[in-house]
Amino acid sequence: MNSWFLYAIIAPFLWAVVNIADQYLIAKYSDREKERSCGGLVIFSSLIGLLIAGIIFIFTDGLFSIPSLDIALLFLAGLLTVVWIVLYLFTLEIEEVSRVVPWFLTIPVFGYILGSIFLGETLSLRQVVGAILVFVGLIVISINWTETRVRIKHKPMLYMLLVSLTVAVSGIIFKYVTVEDSFWISSFWEYVGLGTTGVFIFLCMPKQRREFIHMNRAGGVRIFLVNVISEFTSVSGNLLTNFALVLAPATLVFIVGSFQPAFVLLLTIIGTYMFPKIIKEDMSWQVLYPKIVAVIVMVIGSAILFL
Repeated sequence: MNSWFLYAIIAPFLWAVVNIADQYLIAKYSDREKERSCGGLVIFSSLIGLLIAGIIFIFTDGLFSIPSLDIALLFLAGLLTVVWIVLYLFTLEIEEVSRVVPWFLTIPVFGYILGSIFLGETLSLRQVVGAILVFVGLIVISINWTETRVRIKHKPMLYMLLVSLTVAVSGIIFKYVTVEDSFWISSFWEYVGLGTTGVFIFLCMPKQRREFIHMNRAGGVRIFLVNVISEFTSVSGNLLTNFALVLAPATLVFIVGSFQPAFVLLLTIIGTYMFPKIIKEDMSWQVLYPKIVAVIVMVIGSAILFL
């Protein structure tokens, strides 16, 4: 087995594990009756950005050598990361993780559209067909098939479309700046933006600060460790993808990365039967079969997008 493929296939599996952990944390520490939501997780994820920025600061030279405008843009990219994390966690509060994660496959669709507008990149007919297949799969997975009347869940769909658009905008900003500057320098300022936004939320938003304190007090060391492991697992997935991109064409790496929804679906099935206290989803064929079909269609669409 080629080493690039090993790196590339482990990354979406790690992200799938993070998605499962996110839903577990949301289900355990989000209580609408007490007006708590996902503020604690948002702050925690944001503050991890400062830790990563600190590590980059120690090992990277020339961090202040880039133009002020580039720093401001990268800071904005970090702020947008907080925005999409908030919307993503909101969606996990109202929808199953196996229905939420496939929406991330719309990120390259928005990326192509934004790239064509702002970076002069072109869209081929093949990419348009791939994008259509992705959206067809998403419509299938967004339908509530358990009701007599077919109904699309509009709120999760809207939230995740905004998530994907925000991620794509953040990525376009990062790519625009990093064309001229070092990857690690750009990453440093993006993480500074992410972490600073988290500090602002903690200091200036009392409700979110209470949620953060409650989450850590209620969960103690265990919840702290789950958060830390989850965040660093996500970072590990990103690094493995970067390693794979060095060793193989980006097209192949992105195709392999599109298997994340399939891994999430597999883990939710295993978890529901073996670890129901951690994750539990509806496993009736009326619900499961459309999910499987939708994921297959979206993976094919993603492959067409990147070929």
